Amino acid sequence: MIFEPTEGGFRLMIDDFSRAVVVRLMGELRVEVKSAKSATHAELAPHMKRLFPTAYHNDEQRDDEYRRLTHGDLADTHVSALDDALLLLTPGRVFTRDDLERFVRAVNAMRLVLGTVLDVSEADIDDVGEPDGDDPTALQRDVYNYLGWLLHNSLDQLRN
Repeated sequence: MIFEPTEGGFRLMIDDFSRAVVVRLMGELRVEVKSAKSATHAELAPHMKRLFPTAYHNDEQRDDEYRRLTHGDLADTHVSALDDALLLLTPGRVFTRDDLERFVRAVNAMRLVLGTVLDVSEADIDDVGEPDGDDPTALQRDVYNYLGWLLHNSLDQLRN
């Protein structure tokens, strides 16, 4: 169980190394999302495009209008979720149900970006498998799997 019940909520019980890795990645993603706020869709780094999805696949004009109206707000929403998650990752911090929902959004955003970097398809989205020692993406795959585990446990906690 990674969540310890406490008065007023629950506490995330992960080791310091894992916490530091997640904090660092969220901080890096936050910087990228802030930068992406002012970018056009064409200027977005490929790994960021899943955070700013296409709404109208068959109508470029409508999609451009959709992006014009929503891109900045979507970036702000991602930054806000990442800011909240970074605060929640403070050791000993007590999560409320609302806190955990925001934490889930941030972890999911990180996993989407990393999954894009790793070229994870819908078929293998739940587990990219155990990387072998010769795989140059082994560390990224380990982190992706860890984020999946963290996300799964967070969602289970929300269901309870």
